Amino acid sequence: MSPPALGTPRTASLAGPVARRPDWLVGQLPVGMLDDDFFYRFASIFQEQAATYLDGIDNLENVLDLSVAPPAMVRFLAAWLALPPLEPSLDELYQRLLVKAATKLRWWRGTRRGLTIMAELLTGGRVQVAENGGIFRQGEAGERVPRVTVRVERTGWLPEADFVEVVRDEVPANVALELFAGERRLWPPPAEGGD
Repeated sequence: MSPPALGTPRTASLAGPVARRPDWLVGQLPVGMLDDDFFYRFASIFQEQAATYLDGIDNLENVLDLSVAPPAMVRFLAAWLALPPLEPSLDELYQRLLVKAATKLRWWRGTRRGLTIMAELLTGGRVQVAENGGIFRQGEAGERVPRVTVRVERTGWLPEADFVEVVRDEVPANVALELFAGERRLWPPPAEGGD
């Protein structure tokens, strides 16, 4: 299964910088105050300081736009989406695509599709997810514990313990999980599973 379409990254702001008059704040002072050199220079200090804040606010949409946001902000946004910490050494484009895909995957959280796509994005390899769920008429499901088995070739750039936590977080709490990397079982640990 392939990840959802991510679109083409933008490389520049759509709006561009906001044009302000150089005297946008002091120009609003009453005429009598504009004639006082000391007061004019004093008010200019506040104008200069406020301009830096306004420039930041004007650029806010770009800071949150994954196609042009600074790399540190992309990693910060990943934390908002409950992704594992992204290493700065990871390819910058991969980080942006991963975070963008994670925003779309929130709709599929707790489903086979969401788990499969997230695991594929993290590992860069093929993922097999088998589960015993389904849609049944009332009383026809029988007595059984919901179970999901996930098989990956490797855990990708994540340490195994971190990958296990990501997968466990994507599986509903009432579902029994088995997770394998190759032939090795990562979850539940052998001591808990009775092996």
